[in-house]
This record gives sequence, structure tokens and C-alpha cells, in this order.
Amino acid sequence: MGKLLLLLLVGLAVAFSFEGSRAVLLERMGPLASPGYRWMTTQELNRIVEDLEFHQQSRGEIPIGGRGEFDAWLDSRYPQPRSRHDAWGTRYRADFHGRDRFRVISAGPDGAFGTEDDLWREGARTATGPRSR
Repeated sequence: MGKLLLLLLVGLAVAFSFEGSRAVLLERMGPLASPGYRWMTTQELNRIVEDLEFHQQSRGEIPIGGRGEFDAWLDSRYPQPRSRHDAWGTRYRADFHGRDRFRVISAGPDGAFGTEDDLWREGARTATGPRSR
């Protein structure tokens, strides 16, 4: 059993080393990887919401606005580019949801925002900051 597993791993490593076969393998393995991608993205969304709430508590504002504030905050807070994107490679977005909530959003597997497969997490917006109205 151990030799078979080793042979399978070596075969996958060789297949991934060739550009053409890598794309085919990723396409066919996509449905198998989707639950893992969803879990990873959900964990990342939770972390970003917690960090935004901490930022709000310490600075009195949430960096979400129309002038790229969230993107700038995300770039400064997460130096690794892959931490600013969901598991499918789309950059996270954030917006206000009502007067006292905000959302951090992943476009989900289809890479398009505003569709059924989007993932999001909500955070609390407090009235302590100058931008909270």
C-alpha cells in the first residue's frame, strides 16, 4: 500500500511539472478541491473580519470606502499577495451592510461577485469612529 501511494505521489509530481498536464489536472481535480478551497477561504474571511474589527477598535474607523481604502489596508496588513485573494485567486472585497455591519466578500469558485456561490463574513460596525454615522 505504501509503495502504491508513493508511486501515485511521484506520478502527480511529474504531471504537475509539465505546463499542459498541470492545467488538465487542476481542471479535473477542481470539484475534489472545492470543499477545501471553501474551508480555506472561510478561515481567511474570518481572520480578515477579526482584523478589521480590531483595527476599528484601535483606530476608530473601518478602512472600507470608495477610494481604495480596503485594498490599501489589505495590502499593508497582509504582505503576502496570496493572503489578499481567495482560494480561487480573486481579491477580497469589503462593503458596508446597513448602518452597523460590514462584509468581507469572496467571489467564490466562479470568480464573479454578486452570484450565488459568493462567500462572505459579516463584522460589527461600532459608532466609535469618525466614519460611523
